[in-house]
Amino acid sequence: MAGFERGSRRAGIDPDRFAGIRRDYARVVQAEEVSIEQGAVVRLEAEAVSMEQSAVAAMRTERATLRDSAAAVLATKSAACDGAYVGVLAAPVVRGDVHTWFDLRTAFAVGLGLAVGSFALSLGRGMLRSLFR
Repeated sequence: MAGFERGSRRAGIDPDRFAGIRRDYARVVQAEEVSIEQGAVVRLEAEAVSMEQSAVAAMRTERATLRDSAAAVLATKSAACDGAYVGVLAAPVVRGDVHTWFDLRTAFAVGLGLAVGSFALSLGRGMLRSLFR
């Protein structure tokens, strides 16, 4: 299941279980445990991820720990964050200091707002039709 695709060379202790990136980049990382320190990854899939001062474009994991890091898209079951910035966050359990642009609460609020707005417009349209007939 594990794989590690980088631009320059292969790294990590055990590519089937652990992938470590320190002051480097990777295009695709797949492993059970991933540790990133001052690195960048385009796509990441893992059981557990620990990031410090790093950036990830898209990450899917069971457990994520982000310290002073950024992720464009993060899908996880549990996230522990300390000074993290995430564009789109899909996680039922989030602890710590995280700044998101779009998360599950925002998605629920937007969906509810669209449903209520759609209902109000159709109700208003029906009332106007009945008045002018």
